[in-house]
Amino acid sequence: MKKYGLQICVALILILLVGSCSRDTQRSFYYWKSVYQLSSSEKQYISDLHISKLYLRFFDLDWKASISEAVPIAKIRFAEKVLPELEIIPVVYIVNKALLNKTPDAITALAAKILKLTEDIARNNGIAFHELQIDCDWTDKTRDKYFELLKLIKAPLIKQGKILSATIRLHQIKYRNFTGIPDVDRGMLMYYNMGKISANSEENSIYNPKDAAKYIASLPNYPLPLDVALPAFSWGIHIRQGKVIELLNNMNSSDFEHNPNFKKHNSSVFSVKHSVFFRGYYFKENDQVKVEEISPSNLILAAEQLKSKLNAVGTVAIFHLDSLIISTYEKQNFEKIFNYYH
Repeated sequence: MKKYGLQICVALILILLVGSCSRDTQRSFYYWKSVYQLSSSEKQYISDLHISKLYLRFFDLDWKASISEAVPIAKIRFAEKVLPELEIIPVVYIVNKALLNKTPDAITALAAKILKLTEDIARNNGIAFHELQIDCDWTDKTRDKYFELLKLIKAPLIKQGKILSATIRLHQIKYRNFTGIPDVDRGMLMYYNMGKISANSEENSIYNPKDAAKYIASLPNYPLPLDVALPAFSWGIHIRQGKVIELLNNMNSSDFEHNPNFKKHNSSVFSVKHSVFFRGYYFKENDQVKVEEISPSNLILAAEQLKSKLNAVGTVAIFHLDSLIISTYEKQNFEKIFNYYH
């Protein structure tokens, strides 16, 4: 009997080991638009790359000064049903001002409002979610309120058998003794936006290996289980009289190279020939645009650099799913990145 009992125990251990080894890291994208409507090419990417999860921004929380209240803005609208094969993780982005101006005793009501709106959007669109993610680059001034907010959101989720995750920036990894560690089930390391957005810097503020290397040594000792998000996007930095005045999201060098209103100085810097409106932005004569892009080779380099310090993750996400952006990459670029964490 002892012999058979031992054999059964060994068999069970082997089954558990095989099961854990064969469990692949999940592949995912972020979807950061105000209208959910996937193009045919986006659906094809999801199918061809075997994407299983979609981090879907539900709404932002910002401060409205006219009523002295934190309010939801840019709520997502669904123009079609979500793909049934995808696990949807709602994401709520919180602007620091929404917390900075809140009194500590108002945080309880704010947590309840965030949960209710998230659940309403999900229910009204046939989404059964098992994870909620909060995205906030908290500061010293908002940390205590933010961490309290997370605790208040997490408690009812636990009762429903759901988990809470939060986005984590590299500086919050390295300086965790100062920034604190949020009380959540998982962290999503946002492996981008790591440099200072500047009119004069030659470094890419979205990702550059030099800045990243200063922070990643601390990754193996971070106490939260981590997922990772890698950048596949570009933007323009709008500069006027030597000062940054705004970010031009989802713009790349080709947008300006073929526009007669802009003069190309080098591969990333353009000047405005004469005042003009373009893509909803107003450019004055002599303004400059500095384009920052993540090339396929830079994206792969980021994944390799991160893998050297963070060997195992639950999910690898690409920010973000947009046919105009991902068309500049080959599918094998993403496949290679996902396979790093196979």
